[in-house]
Amino acid sequence: MFNFFNKKLEDENGIKNALLVQVINAFVIGVIYILLPLLMLERKISVESMGLIFAILPLVTQSNRLLFGIASDYIGRKKFYWLNGLMNVVFLVTYYLAKSPFGFLLGKVGEGLRDASLWSVNRPYFMDHSQEKEKILIKFRGINSVFEALGVLSAGFLLTYLYYNKTLILLMALSLLIFPCLKSLKDKKKGKINLGVVLQALDFRQKSKNFKVFVAAFFLLGFAWGFTGGYILPLFLKEAGMAIENIGIFLGIRMFLSGIFAYVFHSLWSGKKKILVGGLLIALFLIMLPFSSPLILPLLIILTGMASGIAIAGRETIFTAITDHNTLGRDIGILMIGAHVGMSITQACSGFMITWLGFSSIFFASAGFEILFSWIAYYQF
Repeated sequence: MFNFFNKKLEDENGIKNALLVQVINAFVIGVIYILLPLLMLERKISVESMGLIFAILPLVTQSNRLLFGIASDYIGRKKFYWLNGLMNVVFLVTYYLAKSPFGFLLGKVGEGLRDASLWSVNRPYFMDHSQEKEKILIKFRGINSVFEALGVLSAGFLLTYLYYNKTLILLMALSLLIFPCLKSLKDKKKGKINLGVVLQALDFRQKSKNFKVFVAAFFLLGFAWGFTGGYILPLFLKEAGMAIENIGIFLGIRMFLSGIFAYVFHSLWSGKKKILVGGLLIALFLIMLPFSSPLILPLLIILTGMASGIAIAGRETIFTAITDHNTLGRDIGILMIGAHVGMSITQACSGFMITWLGFSSIFFASAGFEILFSWIAYYQF
């Protein structure tokens, strides 16, 4: 998976260290994926409050991600990698101190800025410095999924032996390792940025109809993500009686296989076929989740990871196919607006739907939006 590190030009341009930053971020967020909902339950935060708190993340992420992406097209990507390192420490400290819904809300704001500062520049950075753009994007997503999976796999054991606070301290120490990685990163700057440049960049009326359709399609995909993201799967498995260690193991295997399948399928099938097949399989397994027995449940969780990997391999081809190389940060940010706004809406509704209608309602809804996105993307690609 790391065989492209031996390319001298890519090493000189800092791709190896940019990937190391991605690895650290992925591991930290993998642990937080399991730790945070359980910590919130431990500190008596209601399920309805959880949904509202988690809903702020995509809003903060996307509103800043677009602005950061536009700015990085002009002033370089490196400054935002430094911001990411800082916000990794800040959001972990906030969770460590949080005792109330407001405290966790502040933590989510910090986490959103951390996500925005990284994901506004990572794809553009790799595309700036690699000749094989589609290949490196899929490899980067695969690597990210694998190390996020390792974080999830480790979370159950860390929480069992270190409990919550010591695990957060360990993650803070790990986040400090980001800063030595940043020195070798190289920028391709265009010049100064001002308000006029930002406003012009935000005006995407001149973009193609195809681009605009995909913005709308990603909005539907965000609906699907919101009904299964954040706290939902760890909470669902806990309510189903699964031990904390096993929650980490099976969700970690799910993420690990998502990365592996994204890597394996990057050179198989067309992009549109991977989008359709991956989306339909995700929908099928989600519909089955709430009705599965304790013996079948882990298998379905793992199968959703495999299907997700196929879908990721297809969706990454969209970014290379319809973005402008001169405005990568802006175009990718605009494409993801719909996804994050949609995700925020359904995440905010999820806690109330679980309380009133049960987990089956959100899994059914997520499956429906996965199918709709996959169908539109397949025919529009």
